[in-house]
Amino acid sequence: MTWTRAIVVGSLIWIAAILLLGQAPSVIIYKFDQYVAEIIDLSKRIPGVGSMCHALGSGLPADQGCNPSQIAIFRDIVANTIQLTLLFAALAGAYFWQVRKRKRVGGKGVQDVVKGYMSGK
Repeated sequence: MTWTRAIVVGSLIWIAAILLLGQAPSVIIYKFDQYVAEIIDLSKRIPGVGSMCHALGSGLPADQGCNPSQIAIFRDIVANTIQLTLLFAALAGAYFWQVRKRKRVGGKGVQDVVKGYMSGK
């Protein structure tokens, strides 16, 4: 890979990382906050969710669904799960790309490149 191609590919990866790791969770949190009433209504209709929210201390009867603070906790769990999944996918992609490149080029893995420069070795 040439230096020019490496800079262009690195810039594209950097832009994608900012959009996916920074902007995607922000959009999820923003959208969740817009539809809190609808999510509470949805939690009333899903069997077992209302009683689960009641058991977790919503202070509301079991048929009232989840309260807004529980919706915020769920929102944060969803946003962080998506962010971490994208991060792990990027890290795994980089790892497997390097393994494939090392096999293609014929490298032997990690080598001691400092060996000839240190006294006593």
